[in-house]
Amino acid sequence: MRFKIFTFCPVLPVCMLLLCSCDNLVVQTPLMKSDAIVLLAGNHKERAPAAAMLYRDGYAPRIILTNDGVFSSWSTRHNRNLYQIEWAEEELIELGVPRDRIVKLPFYGSATVYDALAVKLYLFKSGLRKIIVVTSDRHTRRAFWTFRYVLKSYPAEIAMYPAKSFVFGPKETAMEYVKLLYYSVRYLVLGLVPEANEVSLKGMR
Repeated sequence: MRFKIFTFCPVLPVCMLLLCSCDNLVVQTPLMKSDAIVLLAGNHKERAPAAAMLYRDGYAPRIILTNDGVFSSWSTRHNRNLYQIEWAEEELIELGVPRDRIVKLPFYGSATVYDALAVKLYLFKSGLRKIIVVTSDRHTRRAFWTFRYVLKSYPAEIAMYPAKSFVFGPKETAMEYVKLLYYSVRYLVLGLVPEANEVSLKGMR
């Protein structure tokens, strides 16, 4: 017990300082002409407008949607429930993105690390090199770190664009720092990132 207290006490003030600021979570890099815009799975109402804007402004000729496998609400138009990735596609089309400019990735797992692995597999197969990743602003630091870490063996250039969160208060800030700490320990310290081939086989089951 004494060892645990000695180990974690110096960390607590740092954590408290970090939790006081949501700005530390937001990452925005310079934009560049890219091969694709990657729209991360999640709140498509929050994120899709930013991706569509970048597409309309000519930053990339296609938008890649990652897939969290979430089965969502009923669509009167399609007469069935849609997956979140399908709702994201519908949202982009309403925002002026042609359907044939949207690439939907298969489901491998519901987490940012699986988004990055799915994109890595797609880049390997397609030969694309430059991407702009779009996600909610509070998610950008973890997403940017994850994509750079997962793609470190692939010659990709990654830009990050934050979409404004509808809600970004103390609760959301604290939760994101917890996730960031978890990712740091699990994937950086312990090195438990799944291999891309394992993810590919998982998606085929």
